[in-house]
Amino acid sequence: MSALASERYSDRIATGPLILVQEILNTRAAGKPALEDLLSTPETATSWLSIALDEWSRRSGAQAPTIEVDEPGLVRLQQLRASLQMTVAGAVRDAPVRPAPKGVSGTLDVRIDADGVFSLASRGKDASWVVAASLNEIANAQLLGTWRRLKMCRSWNCSVAFYDATNNNNGVWHDVRICGNAVNLRASRQRRAAAGA
Repeated sequence: MSALASERYSDRIATGPLILVQEILNTRAAGKPALEDLLSTPETATSWLSIALDEWSRRSGAQAPTIEVDEPGLVRLQQLRASLQMTVAGAVRDAPVRPAPKGVSGTLDVRIDADGVFSLASRGKDASWVVAASLNEIANAQLLGTWRRLKMCRSWNCSVAFYDATNNNNGVWHDVRICGNAVNLRASRQRRAAAGA
């Protein structure tokens, strides 16, 4: 694997370091035929995470540790993904009801440099570092107003995470030609059938 997980599904990639959160969301198996779940084994998770953290480092200018994902770390990343899916998807219409995932938390160090500038840095050398870094990026995105632009495709059987860069932030499909077209065609047929009845 040499590309970002998100590039498997969409060209609507998050700007800046929010890519880490989008990457976690798009590790899931999706598409037809379904692509590999990148959090299915410690090995696939380690391989994906190396690429995702390289991209996050490039965009954020911060250094990320090299992380070997073990079984407990894999479970932690899967819990993070499930929590993020519930948070980002919100109340998607027609989505099947899923039980709420376990909450996740991470630890951040607050630092101040010689110029009096405060910063937050993730603590840990394993999956806990990824959890903390992801939650920190969400907090930063909320402050910058970009968090609302990270969305899950409205098609409940798709749910690919995409970044809505449109001016009015009204995108609902990760790709209108794939998911939006099927829904819009169905709605059009229903309207024609109702008009003809």
